[in-house]
Amino acid sequence: MTKKKVLMDMLWFVLKIMLVIVLVLIAFIVGAMVGYGVLGDGEPAGVFDPAIWENIFSYFKTPVIK
Repeated sequence: MTKKKVLMDMLWFVLKIMLVIVLVLIAFIVGAMVGYGVLGDGEPAGVFDPAIWENIFSYFKTPVIK
């Protein structure tokens, strides 16, 4: 394999990895908006409110059984 072919293969691999990461982020954002807006009866854009995420993460930080 030539050096150019190796570089093109590496570039293509990196671009595919970046595409997968972007698609996963988009799926997470759309899923959070649908879950909060449709299932949670809230405003879909409200999922981006930091107070909502603080409330969600508080369930993981505090013990449930005391």
